[in-house]
Amino acid sequence: MNCRAKSISLVMLSSLVFFSCKKETVKSVPTTDSTSIITHALQSDSAVINPADTLNDLTDKSVIGTQFLTKSSLAPRLQKLLGPDYNQMVEYWNTETPFEKQENILHAWGCKQHDCSTYSYDLFIDVKNNKINVYKFEKSKLTVFKEDDFEIEIKDRFLKDLDVKRENIKE
Repeated sequence: MNCRAKSISLVMLSSLVFFSCKKETVKSVPTTDSTSIITHALQSDSAVINPADTLNDLTDKSVIGTQFLTKSSLAPRLQKLLGPDYNQMVEYWNTETPFEKQENILHAWGCKQHDCSTYSYDLFIDVKNNKINVYKFEKSKLTVFKEDDFEIEIKDRFLKDLDVKRENIKE
């Protein structure tokens, strides 16, 4: 093979590699109203963290592992609901149970590591009614945060667990 044929072959091979590795460019980015995502996230069972995750997919997953308290589309609602208590909840949510689902209610529990009797939180999400309730157990005091003053109906095993915690703070 002569030098010219080698050069042409090399140029063709290089061009083939270059064009086959070319990145696809996005011509337009769809726009969304972030407010509508937050407002309708529970109601439509839409994306929580990314489009592949839904609230129902959170069952058996960790609150910490999914970064639910800080990076989900519901985090701003939690922050608004809890006000100054939000940062404490995020800080003390160290030991936890994964999300459980009972009918239309999602529940997760978290507490301060090595001090669950002093600081613990029960997070309830009513998927059907698009509401959040947080039960904060601090020392011997219970504070309930109800989004839009809506009380989620807690029953069966969720209610039994909550009743035990209420009894423990009375002691």
